[in-house]
Amino acid sequence: MLSKQSIRKEVTIYLEGEIISKTEMIEISKDFTENEEKRFRKMLQQGGKIKVQGNLFEIQRKEYKIRNSRGVYESPTFLKKPEDWEEKN
Repeated sequence: MLSKQSIRKEVTIYLEGEIISKTEMIEISKDFTENEEKRFRKMLQQGGKIKVQGNLFEIQRKEYKIRNSRGVYESPTFLKKPEDWEEKN
């Protein structure tokens, strides 16, 4: 069975195209087998579509800025010299 902590705030779950709440999802997950629960947890982490027990779930994740181990937002990586941008023959 899923717990409230396993469904993060950045995850939106759709059941057959309708948004469902955490509590509804937890109630539905009580009937999942162990393998179905493992697959569903994996989809919670990465997002996507999954069919479990004849129900089509779509999991969408909101992307937030990535923080490093110090809790500071990471900036995109850039090459330092413009000559490094071009391919060398």
